[in-house]
Amino acid sequence: MILFLKKAVRKFSYAFAGLLDGIHNDASIRLQFVLGVCTLLAGLLLHLSLIEWSIVLILVALVIAMEYINSAIETLTDVLFPNYDRRAKKIKDYSAAAVLVVSIVALLFGIIIFGGRLWIILM
Repeated sequence: MILFLKKAVRKFSYAFAGLLDGIHNDASIRLQFVLGVCTLLAGLLLHLSLIEWSIVLILVALVIAMEYINSAIETLTDVLFPNYDRRAKKIKDYSAAAVLVVSIVALLFGIIIFGGRLWIILM
C-alpha cells in the first residue's frame, strides 16, 4: 500500500511539473490559461446556471488540454525532424488544427451562453 502511494504521488508530481512547465515556457498554453481564467470570471459575473458552468468548465479544460497535447506533439516533432521536412509540417499543422477545432466549438458555445446571458441582462 505504501509503495502504491509513493508511485501515485510521484506520477502526480510529474503531471504537476508538466503543468507548471507549460505555463512558464509555452506562450500558447499561457494564453489559453489567461483566456480560461477570463472566461471563468465572466461566468461568475453573469451567474451561470449549473448546466452552463458544466459546459464552460469542460470546454475550458478541453481547450487547455488540447494545447498541451499540441505542444507535446510539436516538441516531439522537432526532436524527430531536426531539419525542415514536409511530414513534420503536416504533423504540426494537424496538431494545431485540433486545437483550432476545439477552440472554435468553445467560442461558439461561449457566444451562445454568454451572449444569451448578456442579452437577458440588457433587455
